[in-house]
Amino acid sequence: MDASAIVTALKEQGDNRFSHVTISGGNPALHKGLAEFVELCHGEKWTVALETQGSYWQDWLTMVDEVTISPKPPSSKMKTDLNRLDDVMSRLSVEQVNLKVVIFDQDDFQYAKVIHQRYPDVAMFLQVGNDQVTSTKKDELVSQLLIRYEWLIELTLSSVEMNDVRVLPQLHTFVWGNKRGV
Repeated sequence: MDASAIVTALKEQGDNRFSHVTISGGNPALHKGLAEFVELCHGEKWTVALETQGSYWQDWLTMVDEVTISPKPPSSKMKTDLNRLDDVMSRLSVEQVNLKVVIFDQDDFQYAKVIHQRYPDVAMFLQVGNDQVTSTKKDELVSQLLIRYEWLIELTLSSVEMNDVRVLPQLHTFVWGNKRGV
């Protein structure tokens, strides 16, 4: 599907009930052709947000209104290339970018501290990781995530280094459970 077809599909499905488009899933910064899509969205007067892990730069990222950099913590088994992350962060304005780290355990929280200290002027969000991605029992899933959310709030409150960090739930999981495509 090309950029104009995606915009047409969004307009058909959403009619005039939205003004914000978020590009996410995988690592969208790997796609070279998103500049046209971002331009078309702006032509519709839509705000464009994007979530990426911050490991790859594309010049069109400067066109995106809100960029969330979500580097992968230790629990992901991925290693963050801090030089690449520094490069990406240095090309985005503080007003345009924010950081998000998904937290599954204490090691992830320590990693988030390092990232926060590396970019202290950038707004940072922590989210509880969902380790039950195949669960179809929404009530049980939400109950477990609320317990983990409280754990993350308490952990953050007890850390002086994380005073100005925001802790948020994965709202889409609370509303739709593990439903894909929302």
